[in-house]
This record gives sequence, structure tokens and C-alpha cells, in this order.
Amino acid sequence: MLALARTTHAAPARLAVPLALEEAAGVARQAWPAAASVPMPRGRLRDPDVWIAAPGGRATLAQARALERWPDGSIRWLLVDFLADVAAGGQATYTLHDGPPPNTPGGGIRREARAETRVLDTGPLRVTVPGGVATLAELAAGPHRAQPIPPPTLHVEGAAPATPTIARVAVETAGPVRTELLVSGRYPQGIDYEARLAVFAGQPWLRLQLTVTDMADAEFAPVRSLALALGGPFTRAALGVDGAARAFNPLGADHHELVQADAEPAQLDGERAGRHGDGWARAIGDETALTVVARYFWQEYPKAIEVAADRLRVDLFAGRDAPVLLGTGAAKTHELWLVLEPLDRSTAPAALAAALRAPLLALPPADWIVASHAFPQALTPAARGARDFLARLAAAVTRYQANARTERWDDGPPVPCTARTTEHPRRGFYGALNWGDWNFPGYRDHADGCDAWGNLEYDLPQVLGLAWAATGSRLFLEALVPAARHYRDVDVIHHAPGHPQWVGLNHPHTALHFTFGKPAYVDLGHTWTEGLLTYYRLTGETRALEAACGIADALRPLAARANNPRQLGWPMIALVAVYDATGERRHLEAARAYADTALGAYKPSPAGGDWKMGILADGLAAVHAATGDERIRRWLVAYADALLASPGRWSDPRYSLPLGYLAAVTGDRRYETAALTVASRLKIPALGKQLAIAGRTGFRLLAPLAAATPVPAAPPRPSAAARRRPSPSRAAPGRPRGG
Repeated sequence: MLALARTTHAAPARLAVPLALEEAAGVARQAWPAAASVPMPRGRLRDPDVWIAAPGGRATLAQARALERWPDGSIRWLLVDFLADVAAGGQATYTLHDGPPPNTPGGGIRREARAETRVLDTGPLRVTVPGGVATLAELAAGPHRAQPIPPPTLHVEGAAPATPTIARVAVETAGPVRTELLVSGRYPQGIDYEARLAVFAGQPWLRLQLTVTDMADAEFAPVRSLALALGGPFTRAALGVDGAARAFNPLGADHHELVQADAEPAQLDGERAGRHGDGWARAIGDETALTVVARYFWQEYPKAIEVAADRLRVDLFAGRDAPVLLGTGAAKTHELWLVLEPLDRSTAPAALAAALRAPLLALPPADWIVASHAFPQALTPAARGARDFLARLAAAVTRYQANARTERWDDGPPVPCTARTTEHPRRGFYGALNWGDWNFPGYRDHADGCDAWGNLEYDLPQVLGLAWAATGSRLFLEALVPAARHYRDVDVIHHAPGHPQWVGLNHPHTALHFTFGKPAYVDLGHTWTEGLLTYYRLTGETRALEAACGIADALRPLAARANNPRQLGWPMIALVAVYDATGERRHLEAARAYADTALGAYKPSPAGGDWKMGILADGLAAVHAATGDERIRRWLVAYADALLASPGRWSDPRYSLPLGYLAAVTGDRRYETAALTVASRLKIPALGKQLAIAGRTGFRLLAPLAAATPVPAAPPRPSAAARRRPSPSRAAPGRPRGG
């Protein structure tokens, strides 16, 4: 009898991905919500059935959802929310596993739905969202109830103050650790309204991310106020200024207001009170403590907080002296935390505010991120040339942030400096519509108009996101969040009266961020999606993905408008990045159209133009990576050979952008050596534009070399000693994380 051989396939090793947490606020966290976004190799994980192990090995309460999938349907990016304990200023490593957990954690958020009303119960806090016009939410902590919270009131100059109509209440995320609702509507002034309300297991807070988007047709909406009022009665209160509490006990008939009209000073009741408001206020009444925390309070001036016996009021656009000029099609997201606690169990407000401003975000090891091949341009410090590059990048970002705190600029209308009749000098890159962006150097410079904003030219969010993933350093994370949010909100065009084809694109650099009426209102050589996608992948914030997709949709029909090499190169990079993240082939076909135009218009040599030829070549490399088009490969090889044939002639590092990719694709050591040499000689300035140029160039040269390694089935399971090993400190951003 003939025996039939049977082929057996060993099951993949169980996942054991370390997730490093760092507590940065100096506040001990117990059963505190944390989040991690984890890339997965193709085919490794089909369903988000995972669990999170605490350092002792027991499962902690967690939830997971797929952010992105591979073409075969397996999970590419997994967002995990879980509860964690981290000592004040300390570090902890949790571990992502698949398979059955050793125990089933109890507790979590309870949810109810009654007609239009949603009820979320975290244990210490019960939040009711009725979905009506008059009330945004109702908060209760056991028997203690706050007054119903109305939607914020908007006052645009020339129109009466108004609250929005509420069109829709939807569940965006549901799980035992975090549940988030989206409440959307519109103000009668033509400004759209989105409120994301998130609650967290076991915690007495509600996070409110409020986004307003100007959909009116006037060039600017002069906003005088956007105020959220919480009703009393209150008998005493406190406000934070420069790390200290200013107490009002009793409140009596007085009211007290902290105003941040500029980055500094803070004024309390009309008098200078210090440099910065800390962004928190506490009002106490009926044995209940109601605390409000505004993230980026002074950085996003003008803001104000008022306390009185009958109200606690936060004004997010406190433009009473001069209105905030919200450009048509621009958006702005404000983040608030509302905390309701019994007075006898209330948390110290300053510590609470510090912790809420520094959420716990975990990262897997950089080696795992790179080996997953799920994160384009990812880099591990262990890769050739990477450690030195990342250390120099960290030093440059440190200098960049120091400069951002002190640079002087003139806050005036978008006209040439010679046409400005008055000066309004400010210091630091702050302000409601500026925070996260950079200004061209020099007081009253003439880079584009007068004291133009860079609108994050060259995709600084991409550089910061890649650097955070590579190092785990909060230096990069703390710069990334405001930069990515600024770009997706302020710089992206959400409405363009008379020009619907521009919707989705972004404004190039200009004064006041908005390029109304300029010939370069839409510039194909100044548009980026990679940083938005990186931010989405690392945080799960869906508005970043939506903004990237909007840019890609707007770019698709515009190839014929390109009139220089980078106006073909950047759109190819942007379109391929969105195709890579979404799998939507219309973006790839549009990138092919740009590539066809490029191949027909430019010979494969740096001599075909200036440094913009490097951007063109980089765009063609992106299309080749997605298509394998042999015509593009031949063009790139000819371009690289011409570049290497005259090494002293093409000194700008941007000419060399595709060399790392070509080294990985062809195996030609000449390209590898040249890529490493250029990366080692990169000068990384501290100015926003030059920092982004050099940072992106370094990642583009080195990341393809780092990615040319086998994909592991799973990272090694950490030993008990390894689990206790601290993650790298902020002071050593170039050191690889464990794993």
C-alpha cells in the first residue's frame, strides 16, 4: 500500500510584543488608560483577539480594533486601549499577546441606548448624552450631579451669539476601556461643529475634543468667543497659574477670570498674575468638585477661564480684544477634560491636570516596527547609520523647540511688511491657529509676504512621527501632536468658495496660514500626506486619515497642472502613501498618471533640473515600489548612475533621495554606500523648513536599508528580567528599545 505523505505546517509562535510606557508628568498612574498602536506583519493576525499582560503576567482590562489591514485581509495596524499602572516619573512594560489570557479582567464601561439618548457609565462617572439641541451632556458621580452642559456658544463678530443645531450622535469607538461618541451639527454662522466625547473605565473624567470648521463663504470668520459654560451653584473655586493654585474661598458674589491673551503674561481679574495659566479650574459646591482642564491653554491663546457662584466658563476663542480670524475652510480642535468627583475623594487639581495633559502612549520596539514592514520609512537605531542620524535629529529638534519659544514675529494682516501701518510683535510660535507650526526666521521677514507661517512645509509631522517610533522619546511625541493636529485642521482646505476642486488640498506657506487670492493658492509642490498617515497609524485619530484621503482625492485629476519636477514628485509620494494605507486603487492609478507625465517630461539625470529632480526621483521610487513598473526602474537606475558619476556636482542631499530605495531593490552596493555617506554628512538645522528637509531625507535614505531584513514570525518572548528592564530615557533618544 502506498503511504501518502502529509504536509504539516507549524503554528506561528504566540505574539509577545513589548509595549513600553513612560510616565512624564510626575504623577503616579493606577489603572490608568493607556493606548498603543502596533504594526503587524502581513498574515500574522486576522482578528483583534488579543490581550495585554501587566508586568506580573496577569491580563489587564483591554480592547483592540484594526486601524488598517493588509491586502490579504490580515491586520496591519492594531490599536489597543488598556489599563496600566506606572509610578510617577517611571516606566513600565506591558506585553501584547494573542491566544487565551490567564484570567478575565472584570469591570469596564457600561453602555445604554434609549432612543436618541446614550448613557455611558465608567463606575465613578455616569455620562448621559441626550442628542438634543439644549444639552451636550449630563454628568453624575453617584448621587452628585452637575448641571446639564449645553453646547459651546459661538460669537462671530456681526452676528448674535448662538449654539449649534445637533444633527447626529454616533458611536465612534465602543469598548470596556474607552468609549467615544461623536456629536455633530452646525452653528447658524455657517461653522460646522464636531464634539468627540470619550469616557474611560474607572475614571471620573470626560474628554471633549471640540472641532469647529468654517464652512461660510467670507474669507474670515472674526470669532469673538467660543465658550463652554458649566452651571453652579459653587461656593469656592481655584485656578492654576505658573504651577500654583489661586484660591477663592468663599466665592461670594464675585467672579474671577483668568485670561491668556498672548503666550504671556496671564492676567487674573485684569492684573498680571504670572507667565502662563495652567489651564485648569476647580469649582466646588454641594460637596462636589467640578474640574476643567484645557490642554495647551496658554499655547493656544487667546483663552479664558471664569469662575463665579453660578458658573465655571471656559472660552476657547477669547477674542474680545481682537477676534480670532478663522479662515474659510479652516478648522480648529480644542481639547478639554471635564472631571466630576465627590469632594472628599477628589484628586488634587494640579496633579490631575498634569496627568491629563500627558496621556500614556506606548510603543512596541523599533526592531518590531521595522520588521513588520507595515510602516513605510520606519527606522531602528540598530540600522546602519541610524544611531548617529537620530542623535543629531534629536539635538536639532531640541534647538528647534527652544527657538520656537523665543522667535519674534509680527502678528499683522497678510500684506507685505511695507504695507503694514502698525506692528504687533509677539514671541514664540503660539496662538490658536499657529500652535504646532513654525514661522520663517527673522522679525518681519519677507519669505512670503510678511512673517509667513511655514504650514509645516516638507512634512515636519512625518519626521517627528518617524523619530518617535524609532526612539520612543517624548521629545518627538510632544512636538508631533500639535504639529499633526495643526496641519490637518488649519492648513488643509475644508471649504473653498467658488473653487470646489481645491477642497482637500492644503495651503502652502503664507502669512496667517491662508493663501486666499494668490496664484499659488494650490501648489502641487507643497502638499503632503505621509505625516498625516503616520499620525493616524500611531494614534488612531481618524481625522488625520480623513485629511490625507482628502488631499489624495484632490490631487488625482491635477497632473496636467504640474510645471516643475517637484510638482510631479510630491503628488506621487502623497498618492502612493494613501494607496498604501487604504488599498484604494484610484489613488495608485492617479500616481501612475503623474509618473507617466514625469517619464515623458524629464530625462533620467540630475541635470534635468535643480534639486527638485531629487523630489521627482523620490516620487518615481514610490510609484515603482507600489507597481514594479520596469520603465520607472530603468529611469531610476540611469538617474542614480548619473548622480554617482559626478559626486561633487550634485551637493544638495535631496538629489540623493532615491539611493536607499535603489540599494534595497537592486542590491547594488554603490547606491548603499552613497546613501550612507550622504546620511552621515547631513546637516540638520534647527529651523522648521530645513529641519524637515534634512530629517525626511535622512529617513528616506536609511529606512529602506533597515527594512531589507527578514520578517520575524513574532518577537522573542521577554524574560522576567527583560520585562523589568526600563525603557530608554528621554535623554537617550538614539538608543534602541528592547526587543
